[in-house]
Amino acid sequence: MTDNGGQRAPTMVDIAKRSGVALSTVSYALSGKRPVSSEVRAPVRKAVEELGFQAHAPARALKSRSARAISVFCPTARDSLEIESHLFLAGIAEAAGEFDYSMLVSTATQDPQGILSTIETGRADGVVLMEVRMADERVDRLRAAGHPFSIIGRTEVNDGVSYVDFDFAGAVGRAVDHLHELGHRRMVLLNRAPALSMPDYGPTVRSRTGFEHATAELSVEGDHLLTGTSGRHYIEVLRYLERNPDCTAAITVSVTYAPLLAALRDLGRRVPEDFSVVAIIASQIVDLVIPPLTTIELPAFEMGRLGGEILIRQLADPERPPAQVLLEGPLQVRSSAPPPRRHR
Repeated sequence: MTDNGGQRAPTMVDIAKRSGVALSTVSYALSGKRPVSSEVRAPVRKAVEELGFQAHAPARALKSRSARAISVFCPTARDSLEIESHLFLAGIAEAAGEFDYSMLVSTATQDPQGILSTIETGRADGVVLMEVRMADERVDRLRAAGHPFSIIGRTEVNDGVSYVDFDFAGAVGRAVDHLHELGHRRMVLLNRAPALSMPDYGPTVRSRTGFEHATAELSVEGDHLLTGTSGRHYIEVLRYLERNPDCTAAITVSVTYAPLLAALRDLGRRVPEDFSVVAIIASQIVDLVIPPLTTIELPAFEMGRLGGEILIRQLADPERPPAQVLLEGPLQVRSSAPPPRRHR
């Protein structure tokens, strides 16, 4: 089949369906990267001929065993790349440079097949996934195909997967403990609103779980809001504060401190005099914020660097066991979280 009537060119997925073998087997049969028996290779070659499949030029790079490149998939909402994403990417880039790898970055696709094809066409040797969901088809497909990858974040089930993640549940729990010890009895978690229609976004789910567990254990009143940095989110935070004047403290995840500080200012409530804040955020960001915020540091750059290094070491040694790293951040007490005024 050399003419498909103006339809898309056949892919390795089509070959796998036609020959009845796994996609990864097709990749190995075409590239010679791993041995494939003649019994399996024969139907693959027949499907190639019938479909008129033409390997892209980058696919031939597989025969040299390495493109010396890794591909990073960081899907973002349109016209948006969160500031912490830059830190993650900078960390991955540093690791890639140290090992003499180039780095390809995509902020567009969540399509698992598009990610698989990055490896199967030879454009990259392995993949780093970001913005990971609790149930993430990208992870499932890469794992099933046997391709090398690491993730920044983690899913609900991580058997055999290399990841670097931050303990969001533990960090939020420590923030609740800290505010409770200061005397706060009602607080709100301003959680990161899921982007790209991802209600099961890992950090958001785990932050809420940690908050609900800690407030229940301490018998503290706790409210939960999903927010971001848009005007709509600012209004929602403002309305919450107006309805709940007895809330004296907030825990913010990522840049959700921004609408909070703006709303408090417009309500005439001062930080730290009238309201306390503990922010879970990268130190490079919080250093720019006034007033100085008490934080639990999210080591975004270090997570990116580790995620890139883990993948590259896996490429150098395919038999290397999966690396799973869960990081914590220190509590840095600054001026934004004093006791509530009624306890002073």
